[in-house]
Amino acid sequence: MAQVGGRSVFQVHPTRLCTLRCLHCYSSSGPDVAESLPIGVLGPAVRAAATLGYDVLNVSGGEPLLYPELRALVGAARDAGMRTIVTTNGLSLSPRRIALLREVDLVAVSVDGTRADHDRLRGEPGAHERALAGVRRLTEAGVPVGVVTTLTKSGTTKLGEVADQVAAAGALLLQVRPLEPEGAGRRLLLERPGAVELAYAAVELGRVAAEHGLAVQLDAVPRTALLRDRASFTAANATGALGAWLTPLVVEANGAVVPAAHGFDRRYALGSLVDRPLAELAATWDPAPYRELCARTWEHLTDSRTGPLVAWYGHLLRASRARVGCP
Repeated sequence: MAQVGGRSVFQVHPTRLCTLRCLHCYSSSGPDVAESLPIGVLGPAVRAAATLGYDVLNVSGGEPLLYPELRALVGAARDAGMRTIVTTNGLSLSPRRIALLREVDLVAVSVDGTRADHDRLRGEPGAHERALAGVRRLTEAGVPVGVVTTLTKSGTTKLGEVADQVAAAGALLLQVRPLEPEGAGRRLLLERPGAVELAYAAVELGRVAAEHGLAVQLDAVPRTALLRDRASFTAANATGALGAWLTPLVVEANGAVVPAAHGFDRRYALGSLVDRPLAELAATWDPAPYRELCARTWEHLTDSRTGPLVAWYGHLLRASRARVGCP
């Protein structure tokens, strides 16, 4: 997909090590998952991404604060002129780590619903209050904070309560990501929100923005936008540097470089940073299969009754795994 808001995102998952083992974790991270990439691999990849047109580094995980070279990773991006975002569960905020996060343009703290919903998904009693306390501590330290919340089918009607809590804690942004049953989250297939829930969430977020002054973002696109801008969604007219037409570009903790989303089928991968540097992977990648996949997915979504809002990246991810046609 083309750039959104003039930004092109290089999304890096440097480690799958995490303090929690969440029910909905798309990367199947956890306290005993040691998979990670050394800074000697990621540093050059970040610099190469900047030359490819990527101007935002988004660091996720796992828990990025457990990655020992996070400061060097962020520093490489800043030296390359990129903006930086770090996504965290908010549970590992020592004074030293808060000082590190002052070097980041935005910290995104995961708050997945109300207390009961968050603690259930996180598998940790008290995790909700600790995450909100993390938002408050970062805000008090002068760090710009947004909140990322996972939208489940049952959580749609609770967005107002979530917004009240995160706004009171000092968050500037509320980003809502529809649950995708990937990785560990495959067990939650029945909790994925449908067309009705997405439409309700959009209306509720409009009210939240007006009431709290929060910036809001729902990770879904209007079906009318798909119809109006086929070339953008299918990269039909893609030219120039990779970052000019493909975002996000994702690096997984095992070194795989994939388009669009973590877990994308390896048939569409650029390759692995363990084998070759990013510049070489980008130069030798044939994007035709990926573009064909985007075109098939676009045709499926615009020909079917999908509702007014579409979780584009979720549909595209699932389509990447289908052997014939689209899901």
